[in-house]
Amino acid sequence: MSNTSRTLCISGFVGLALMGTACGGAAAPTTELLTARNAYATARNGEAATLNPTGVHAAAEALQAAEAAHKDDSGSQREKNYAYIALRKSELAIAAASEALARKEQQRAEETYKGQLEQRSDQATQQSSQYAQQLTQTQQQLQQNTQTLQQRQQELEQARVAAEQAQAELRQAEAIREEEGRLIISLSGVLFEPNGDVLSTLAERRLDTVAHALGAYKDRPIVVEGYTDAQGSDSKNLELSQRRANAVREYLERRGVEPERIRAVGKGETNPVASNDTAEGRANNRRVEIIVDRDNGPRSSERSDKVSENRPSSADNSAARPAPAPSTAPSSQSPMQRTSPPAQEPASPRQ
Repeated sequence: MSNTSRTLCISGFVGLALMGTACGGAAAPTTELLTARNAYATARNGEAATLNPTGVHAAAEALQAAEAAHKDDSGSQREKNYAYIALRKSELAIAAASEALARKEQQRAEETYKGQLEQRSDQATQQSSQYAQQLTQTQQQLQQNTQTLQQRQQELEQARVAAEQAQAELRQAEAIREEEGRLIISLSGVLFEPNGDVLSTLAERRLDTVAHALGAYKDRPIVVEGYTDAQGSDSKNLELSQRRANAVREYLERRGVEPERIRAVGKGETNPVASNDTAEGRANNRRVEIIVDRDNGPRSSERSDKVSENRPSSADNSAARPAPAPSTAPSSQSPMQRTSPPAQEPASPRQ
């Protein structure tokens, strides 16, 4: 028989003994026995019956002995002694049950806390993994940005060197000058087909050098001005100079000059730099000037009036600057140097 069954049987016996005592008119139990009975009732009806059935069974047996002593010798010291033992065992059963309950609560709390810690640990691990991924991505992006910056710096340095070399070549060919803070690159000679607007191979080589030189002025506006000699009508000369200026602008754009900062203006036969009475003078007047404006100054179209004051007009060729002396340099001269057409050039065609 299990402890629980024996406890129930003993409890029933104790209850019958109490009932018999009450019905038979026996002597009243001592205070110690009453206290033991109450303590046992608390143990039997409380959580101790479930959590500590062995202890409750021991308390029931002790109370049974006290009840027997009361029946045999009511009020005796023997009854009091057994009652005290029964009281103590009931109290021990209740205390052990409370301790067991406390252990269960503690275990439950520890399990809950452990679960929370594991959950937080999982969250922390997940966040750490996310942070590690973000850090890796950031480092990769930073490395890419660094590489891009280094590449850009190299490109800028190469562009700077190329611009300096191109400007040196232009200065050596006396094709570049400065006026009122503007940089002016003047190209003359056989730049186009006669009466046409198609760039010659020589002109394209010269414009390649010009495009490199313009790389040093990324933030400044550029104007391409086209000029002709004085042969032919003014309207045809103006139209031809505009088409030639457009051809130069388009070529420079193909070589990397930003379209939004470059424009073309046809000037016709205005502002000659040499006399139109000679073939060499007309060749010098058939030119293209590429003007790099100041950062925040007036546009190059406004400089023509000022420059024209110092240049001879087509109506007064006698006041024009003397044409440069024929070059005596060897045939290996720089492609940027001005070339004059043959002296036998007929008077009627225009270039």
